[in-house]
Amino acid sequence: MGGRPDIGAPAAGVGIEFNVSMWPLVLVTMPAKLQIDDIDYLQQSYEHVFAAPIRHALVVDTTPFESVPDATLRRRMKEFEDGRRQVIRDRNIGSAIVLSNSLVRGAFTALRWISPQASPNKAFSNVRDAARWCVEAIESNGQQVPASAYVLAGMSETG
Repeated sequence: MGGRPDIGAPAAGVGIEFNVSMWPLVLVTMPAKLQIDDIDYLQQSYEHVFAAPIRHALVVDTTPFESVPDATLRRRMKEFEDGRRQVIRDRNIGSAIVLSNSLVRGAFTALRWISPQASPNKAFSNVRDAARWCVEAIESNGQQVPASAYVLAGMSETG
């Protein structure tokens, strides 16, 4: 469980939470309304995660969203991701996105069939199931999982 990246504290006004305390499981919780400062902090934090010596799995909880991020923010996130496909492939075991709306989850799944990501991606209705998928992926990668990640996933430490 070594090699946890050092993520700096977000600037005032940043609502996104980037939690590496369960490393190599990363939990990102989106704010109700995503702003450009959130995207800046998210991207800076990802760079630290990509530079870490071991691979990680990622849970992104979008359930706090009150509105869809605007086109400018979505484009900025896509450009960041597109520019880092190789490092994502190398460093990310898998990413689970938590979406509260079943229609949006279905659309996300269909989009990933059409346009696959650099590493496995899957949509879930809740954080527990998303964390379970990520914990199982971390275990399959031969890495240790901290007790707190098992708790988040609703699992015992023996799987």
